[in-house]
Amino acid sequence: MHIQMKRLYEAAEVLAGLKTQSEIARALNTSSQTVNNWESRGMSKVGMLKAQSVFGCSATWLETGEGAMAVGPRSISNDDEGGFSPQATNPFLQGAKQVKVGEERDTVPIRRVSLKLRAGITGFETEPEFEDGGVLEIPRTVIDQQQLIPHLLLAIRVHGRSMEPMLFEDDTVVIDTNDTEPTSKELYALNFNGEACVKQLLLKGSEWFLHSLNPDFSQINVRSGVCSIVGRVIYQPGRLLTGRL
Repeated sequence: MHIQMKRLYEAAEVLAGLKTQSEIARALNTSSQTVNNWESRGMSKVGMLKAQSVFGCSATWLETGEGAMAVGPRSISNDDEGGFSPQATNPFLQGAKQVKVGEERDTVPIRRVSLKLRAGITGFETEPEFEDGGVLEIPRTVIDQQQLIPHLLLAIRVHGRSMEPMLFEDDTVVIDTNDTEPTSKELYALNFNGEACVKQLLLKGSEWFLHSLNPDFSQINVRSGVCSIVGRVIYQPGRLLTGRL
């Protein structure tokens, strides 16, 4: 096994109480095959940053073994039950509610799809994806607490790097297509000029902007193109993303 993966397994167990390949893959919102590839070839840069975001382990430590395992302050109380909350080290997840992997046995299947959009058209079509049987299982407690309608939820992939370090390329998120009213600072799946994207909506004065968490990407005034909301982003495997960020 590659030395970087030995460090990842150590960090996952110490910081998050996860021990198996499948548990780590689910926590990182990636496939077991990807983790298996890392075991023989070493981790990708994106994988190290995702592990830092989710587990709170230093990407530098994963890559080189130098420095401390954990980044930032970390406090564990009796309420933590041995787990680690990513909010402690990722400022973009402050207020997000963590749902521990494997805790929920009662789940609801949500369809995995790709969005098929056209410029200037507010409606959308979907194309099924067949990874993991074509569904994403989410805890029923999430459905109940958020008063969601399962058949109006869709699981989609994130494209691009604009929402790092909160969301990475190929991460899966669940959107509520029943919620298309814009609320400032919420995350939405959007049709912008016929392209699907996940962005934070910000209201400044009377103007709406598409905001990226990655500082390498500029804000976009909604009036500069044709924009419609497909649905609000409500969940990412392991945590709720509702509530103002």
